[in-house]
Amino acid sequence: MATYVFINISAQGHINPTLPIVAELAQRGHRVYYLTGQSSHQLIQNCGGIPIVIPGTQQRQGPAPGDKELALLPFVIARDAQHIVPQIVELLRQLKPDVLICNTLLLWGRLAAQILSLPIIGFRPFHALRKPRVVDGPFDDPRLAALAKTAELSLSSLATAYHLPVLTLRELLEQVEKLTLVFMPKAFQADAEQFDDRFLFAGPSFREPSSVPWPLLNDDKRETIKVYISLGTLRNNQPDFYRKCFSAFSDPKWSVLISAGEVTDLEELGTIPDNFLVRRSVPQTAILRHVDVFVTHGGLNSTMESLYYGVPLVVLPSIREQRVTGNRVEALNLGAVLEPDSLTADALGDATEKVWKNETIKKSVSEMQKHIREAGGYERAANAIISFTD
Repeated sequence: MATYVFINISAQGHINPTLPIVAELAQRGHRVYYLTGQSSHQLIQNCGGIPIVIPGTQQRQGPAPGDKELALLPFVIARDAQHIVPQIVELLRQLKPDVLICNTLLLWGRLAAQILSLPIIGFRPFHALRKPRVVDGPFDDPRLAALAKTAELSLSSLATAYHLPVLTLRELLEQVEKLTLVFMPKAFQADAEQFDDRFLFAGPSFREPSSVPWPLLNDDKRETIKVYISLGTLRNNQPDFYRKCFSAFSDPKWSVLISAGEVTDLEELGTIPDNFLVRRSVPQTAILRHVDVFVTHGGLNSTMESLYYGVPLVVLPSIREQRVTGNRVEALNLGAVLEPDSLTADALGDATEKVWKNETIKKSVSEMQKHIREAGGYERAANAIISFTD
């Protein structure tokens, strides 16, 4: 029996694809610890993992981060490293893992692995871009320059304390582990030829649930076009957008299910048309098998789940990572991309109908579905982790 330690950012989109891997490893008799924020602990326990709060961290509250905040994240993580990494190191000395399995964005795991000479596997619940981030100066913004300097001083302090070679943020971000799990098929990856065998493109990682019926009843028994709409878990408080959806799909030929999230004031939406059903959340992977078109924010997990079931997409990206997903959807002819800021009801309805009718898109989606189904998912990822340990 091996002991594995996962370390991850406490964000649902980062946590979700790792949970089936945790469950698979636990079912095979391995001990799996999981270091992340408190909010994900019940999910981890449900999968057979042992959750632990990352030492020295606190659960952050507030609005979902935008592109600026996300761009600053590596600097913030590096800045905090000199305080948090020593506590992680002491914890890992107690847990004695055979392998550390780390979100490559969370540099604390890489640093702890270097200090303890631990084997490490990376995973990327985001696009595995090969172009390095811009993390060294000169910086136009003096606040960013100050943060970057503090980050480098923090890394220098760690290197001195643990007798390591000089560490730079750029080198840490460009580091590639001997094995990195990527939760998409290689066919979806941009510039795929740049990725060697160190990258395992396992495809979407989720356990296929039992089917549930499409929840809208059609009294006259006519065939309808089934549209599922979700803006994910972080940026879904968009009542104006949902009202545009009411206008875009007012014709009874549409049958529309909206997952509006926990924060949206449903009363603010006004009268919900008869051909709509609005819920705070739905079992997305169980619903998607019935869907004709998925209108989505373009989160990588949601996009992969949609294509797993052969559903074309209309992508409404609001941050850079989602735009990368949208670019791939467009380039591979898997759907359409619309700009949320200039969106009209007519444009949304027209784009959705075109995606639904387009035979070329249907063929491309079917081909991508085949790549995804063959990628192996969480079982292939778990097998790779176990083989890495042996």
